[in-house]
Amino acid sequence: MFNASLVVLGVGVLFLAIAGAVFRVRAIANLRPWNGPVLPLVVLGLPIFAVGLALIYFNYPR
Repeated sequence: MFNASLVVLGVGVLFLAIAGAVFRVRAIANLRPWNGPVLPLVVLGLPIFAVGLALIYFNYPR
């Protein structure tokens, strides 16, 4: 179960990293950075990241 928690956390980090990269590319291209796929990726990535952190906390091998 701990390994699954790490995968969930990794997916959340991946979504947030993609959102950050798209944000920077859109800002450099002189487009509105929050339009497009940035906001949906952040809205999807933050809860997945939080759930992954909670799962790691509760399933950490002691």
